[in-house]
Amino acid sequence: MSASPSPAAPDRTDWIAVAAVISAGVLVSIQVGKLPPLLSQLRAEFDMGLVLGGLLASSFMLIGAAIGILAGFASDRIGNRRALVLGVGITAVGCVAGALATTTAMLLAARLVEGLGFVLTVVGGPSLLTALTRPDQRQLALGFWSTYMPLGVTLGMLGALAVDRLFDWRGLWIALGILLLGSAIAIRHLIRKAQPPVAPRRFQAAPLKRPGPWLLAACFACYTTQWFAIVTWIPTYLREGGVRDELWIALGGALVVAINVVGNTSSAALMHRGVPRWLIIAAIPVVMGLLGVLSFGSQMPVTAKVAFAMAASGIGGMLPAAVLASVPVHAREPSEIATVNGVVTQLLNVGSFFGPPALAALVARFGGWDDGRWLLLAAGLLGGALALLLRRVELRGTGA
Repeated sequence: MSASPSPAAPDRTDWIAVAAVISAGVLVSIQVGKLPPLLSQLRAEFDMGLVLGGLLASSFMLIGAAIGILAGFASDRIGNRRALVLGVGITAVGCVAGALATTTAMLLAARLVEGLGFVLTVVGGPSLLTALTRPDQRQLALGFWSTYMPLGVTLGMLGALAVDRLFDWRGLWIALGILLLGSAIAIRHLIRKAQPPVAPRRFQAAPLKRPGPWLLAACFACYTTQWFAIVTWIPTYLREGGVRDELWIALGGALVVAINVVGNTSSAALMHRGVPRWLIIAAIPVVMGLLGVLSFGSQMPVTAKVAFAMAASGIGGMLPAAVLASVPVHAREPSEIATVNGVVTQLLNVGSFFGPPALAALVARFGGWDDGRWLLLAAGLLGGALALLLRRVELRGTGA
């Protein structure tokens, strides 16, 4: 299908608008991080087992796993700015609905609503940043964007710990809903000033017919399988391993997430110095899998468990920036960026949704974290193999 002409590139970058876009990503990602520190409390209140608890944590990603590509299409049709504001607003509605939940089904449904808002926000974000930045500054802006998930998850974990000491989890959910609604209004105003209305583009189906976008997205899915399994269960794992101080459990989990930002930023620097994208995408999941196996080893002391989990998360953080830098390679024209990003978003959410309950299922089936940890290595080896295949596709130039 043909596309509407792309808007002219701006002659300057409005960094206030860029910060507003990135803040939207951070705010919706807080909803991911708020759950792990409170998962034991929610499991007790709603009488959930380990696997159902993992499903509650990852259900946030189910909508993205189902409609990532459609969300990219919708973002182009209604405009990336509107999609961003709508996404933040829907996430706010999900928060308030969750606070009113009285059954597990209602709580799961509210998480799905939050997930819908999340996917609309993160699909529209990169395309909007492309429209807001000068060409020579786009890689920098996208590098900052790649930090939205670890920053948001870290703030969510620390905020859940701090606010839960003041009032229960329902109060936290309502407070976040109010914050998100206010932010949607502010973001709408800031980005409207920075970017004039643009005619909606037609859906670009061509990227869906090429193997490159799917392989790129599958590599990301292997990483998110690993990362979300680690960050979701590390607080529970530490608690079951004998750590009794809830403050140290929450701080340990938050450090595991926060260190991911170091990987995000260092990856952009390494690529700028000439380290190939494909090498980062191929090597990182394998290293992350090995470190994850060490982290979930029952014989490891607590400090070593946290240290290995931090290393896995920090080194793993190099992969998202490399994948984002690869999206333009697999989008042959600017009008294809949202579609390629939709493919990436859909599969990364598949990994995010699959990882926590899959690890929990292995632990429940075989009786220990030692048995479940091999999922992390298996996902890493698969990711490395897919990255090598992606490299072959890019060298041929026919499927990228």
